[in-house]
Amino acid sequence: MSLEIVPVVSFTILSFIANSAILTFYFSGVLSDFAMKHAPIKDGFLISLSGSAVGAVFSLAFTYLPGDLPLMDFAIALALLTWILLLHYRYDEGWPEAVVEGIIGCIIYAIILALASSFLILWIRMG
Repeated sequence: MSLEIVPVVSFTILSFIANSAILTFYFSGVLSDFAMKHAPIKDGFLISLSGSAVGAVFSLAFTYLPGDLPLMDFAIALALLTWILLLHYRYDEGWPEAVVEGIIGCIIYAIILALASSFLILWIRMG
């Protein structure tokens, strides 16, 4: 089944913007609670932007690969790995805290991705 490029790129952009916006506030709150007393919002934005960008790039690239593998799961796993490494090395959080916060971030990321993909399915069926 061939997908059109416009809905797929629109889906990627929509999910990237939504994930970056919502996860900015999540990671800013995480950093304020655990790592710093008053973390600036730019730190949360940098973490959410990097993980969302990795997830968006790989989800767009994986869409056009043939096969039956769950390729979107690989994109989410790469976003999780990015967030864990950033939280651990950049903000000096321990491994357990970074893993838990990264997994919660991935749950939020997957929910937003599912909502955006439902809009993509509706758009494809309408047109």
